[in-house]
Formats: sequence, C-alpha cells, structure tokens
Amino acid sequence: MATQPKTTRKRKKRRSGIILTVALVATVAIVAAAVLTNSGGEEGTLVETETAEKRTIVETVTATGVVDPETQVVISSEVSGEIVYLGVEEGARVSKGQVLVRINPESMYAQREQASAQILSAKSQVSSANATLLKAESEFKRLSTLYEKKLVTDQEVEAAETQVKISRSQLEAAEFQVAQAQANYKQVQESVKKTTITAPISGVVTRLNVKQGEKVVGAIQMTGTEIMTIADLSVIESVVDVVETDVVGIDVGDEAEIEVDALPNETFRAVVSRIANSPKQSGIGSQDQLTNFEVRLRFLDPDVRFRPGMTATALINTQSKANVVTVPIQSVTTRDQKEKEKSSDDESEVQDLRLEHGGAKKRPQTIVFLVDSGKVTQRQVTTGLRDDRYIEITSGLAEGDIVVSGSYKVISKELEEGMVIRVDKKEDKESGKDSSGKSNE
Repeated sequence: MATQPKTTRKRKKRRSGIILTVALVATVAIVAAAVLTNSGGEEGTLVETETAEKRTIVETVTATGVVDPETQVVISSEVSGEIVYLGVEEGARVSKGQVLVRINPESMYAQREQASAQILSAKSQVSSANATLLKAESEFKRLSTLYEKKLVTDQEVEAAETQVKISRSQLEAAEFQVAQAQANYKQVQESVKKTTITAPISGVVTRLNVKQGEKVVGAIQMTGTEIMTIADLSVIESVVDVVETDVVGIDVGDEAEIEVDALPNETFRAVVSRIANSPKQSGIGSQDQLTNFEVRLRFLDPDVRFRPGMTATALINTQSKANVVTVPIQSVTTRDQKEKEKSSDDESEVQDLRLEHGGAKKRPQTIVFLVDSGKVTQRQVTTGLRDDRYIEITSGLAEGDIVVSGSYKVISKELEEGMVIRVDKKEDKESGKDSSGKSNE
C-alpha cells in the first residue's frame, strides 16, 4: 500500500479543524440568538412603567354643535301690504311691546268701513223682518177669532199660521246676518291692528330680512313673509349632536365645558338642560348611517360676544369618582385564557367535542403587567371609569404597584408572563423605582 505524503495529511487535519471550528461558532450563535429572543435582548425588553395611583376619574362625552338662544321668535306678517315704517336694525336691542313695523293700513280701513255698512244693512233687515212678523201674528190672531165664529174657513187660518212661521224664519235669518256682519267687522278690525307689529319678547334682532318700502305677504293667505328674528340672548345654549351609544350616559344636570371656535383659548361652563327623545338620522340606507340625539347645554356664564350659529365643541362630564386606583389606559390589555393540561387523552377528546358542538368559549382576560425583580408578572384586573388618559382599576391592583405603561406594541403583543425587561431610565427615575421594581430611596 502506498503511503500518503506528510503534507497531504497535514492539509486534511487543518481542513477538519476549520470545519469543526465553524460548526462550533454556528452552534454558539444559534444558542445565543435563542437566549436573546426568549429574554427580550441582552438586558431584556425595553418598557416604560408607571405607579398605580389614586386619582379622580371623570368620564366624558365629546360632541359638536352650535350656539343657539333658548328662546328666539321669527316675526312674520299676518297681513299683506307695503312696509311704511321699520323701526329697528339688525343687532338692535328691543323691548317687549316695542313697535317694530307698520304696514300700510289704508286697504284695511276700507274693509272696516265696508264691514260697518254691512252691519247697518243687516240690522235694517232685522227691523223689516220683525215688522212683517208682527203683522203676520196679528192677522193670524184675527182669523182665529173669526174661525171660532165660523166666519172663515180652515184653509184661511192655516195660511195665516204658515205666514207667521215664514216671517219668524226671516227674522232669524236677518238676525244671523247681523251677527255675521259684526264678526266680519271684528276680523277686519283685528287685521287693522296687525298692520302694526310689536316685539313679543325682549331681546336682540339677530336677523332682518326686509327694508322699508317692501311689500310683504300675509301669513293668512300662505306661509307669510319672515320679516325678522328676535332672540333672547340672556339665556344661551349650545345644541350638540350626541351619538346613540353615548347619549344613554348623559343626564339632565350633567356639567360640561364648551369651547367656541370664534373665541379660541377660552372655556365656558354649562349644564345639560334638555335631551331629545327623537333621533336625528343621517345617511339612511348607507353604511355611514348615523343616529344622533340632540342635547341642549345651557351656558352658566354666557359671553356678550356669542352669536347664534357659532360652532361649539362640548365636553360633557357624565360620571366621576374620586380617590380611586388608576393606571394609564394603555397599560390595560387582554389575553386569551390558556387551557390547563388534561390528565388523559380522553379528557382532551371530550374538550374537543365540546368546542366542536358549540361549547362555551372563555372570554379574554383583562390584564396588566406588574414589574417584579426585573421581570413582568401578568395580573388579571377589573376596570371601571376612564378619562382620556387613565382608567379605574376596581380590583386586582393596589396603590403603589408598578405597572408597564408602554409601549403599546410591547404591552399588547410582545409581553408574556415572566419575560425579562429593562425599564426606561426616564420612567424609572419618575417612578422612584429601579428596574426590578424596588425603591431607589
């Protein structure tokens, strides 16, 4: 057998050593990667923390709407004619009973004179009918006396009696004509009065639609010309639309804070004065269909700069609790409940059959992650009210517990029971605890 040269044997040994070294390095890298993956990195998963503290939680509902006076009246003309007097301008303050507008009454005066003449004519007819009745009654009485003496026939007496009845009916008709003429006169007289329009309430003229010399149409004939709008600006409200899911939590008397777009950097207090029972629907029949309810909020400190129609945003305080344990909202997440291992294959099969046949599925647990000696512990909690930053914890936590508060992605998807963490130094300093959850003091 031929003997291999020493150089060849050395090369083979060197090559085997290199391969072994590479394999060893790869193995170490895989193990290190697995350790880093399971532990969240060399120093653990970076998180933010916060201490569970007692606060006052105020639950709110946000809604948008407009500024609107509680009382406003649209003034329309009830008679037709030309405006001969306009005593106000838009923005003017008026008092109840103040003369606002006069409409030319000349045509009404003519109608009133005509109605007065009709009354006189009807009364004259009453007098004539009354005289005719007296004559008919006298004739009937005379013929009745002659009938007793057998001097007139039955037909003559019956004819006289019929004439009495006719005369009495004519008198009643004449009296009705008088009453009708008097009613017509009264109606015309009211129309004359309506040519002068006075303010029904004290307030401000928020809208003026006519000028002196224009002709208006009376509301008796059709819709009528809207002359102006008067609003009582002493009681101002904000009318907002609240979605159906939020309106059930609002009660009359709830306090609110309102921001008016026209007056930036200012907040005004208000209370809920009315909640509509009928919904306002939009986008009916479409995927964007909304059902809102109108809520009226009365300003407690109305500003003289308010104008009807200004856009407003309301923050309504629906519920509040003082001195309750709270954590940041994003600290709370959910996890599916894990099934316990079964003691036999038969039990697993029974469980599978229950699920296949619609067995009850456990609901996800509401949890937070507590910081404990550089790791996280999963804790089931029960929540209550919430505001825009914090949520009430009614059970499962105590004041002073350190919970993971960020980031949202880490809390909702990455953290698991027992995972190693490292606390952001800024958050660590603010909480007064070290990364293990122990006090730095």
